[in-house]
Amino acid sequence: MSYKIAIASSNGESVNQHFGQAENFLIYEITKEKVHFIVDRHVEKASDGTEHSEQGLIRLADQLQDCKAVFVAKIGMKASRYLYQRNIKSFQVDFTLHYIFTTLLANEQKGKVNIFN
Repeated sequence: MSYKIAIASSNGESVNQHFGQAENFLIYEITKEKVHFIVDRHVEKASDGTEHSEQGLIRLADQLQDCKAVFVAKIGMKASRYLYQRNIKSFQVDFTLHYIFTTLLANEQKGKVNIFN
């Protein structure tokens, strides 16, 4: 079984974008054995730089509905709730992509943590 995750990254190395201000999300497929890059998904920002539009947050959550988890540098409660309503978990982190992937794979292989259920 595999799952998709979305990462808000402008450089492909670290999680460095806020959810509502991100213009793209890197989409990866995760299995117990590997991580596979799927696409650099361009999205319409939910924020004009100062505040988020409710319709923008809904639209952005809808654009990520095929993912089980979203990793961002910052996310507000309202945005997190829109994701949760779509069965998408949000994680506000300050990690490299390498750290996220190795941690997810190690935990999945050990059966220790499964964020996808």
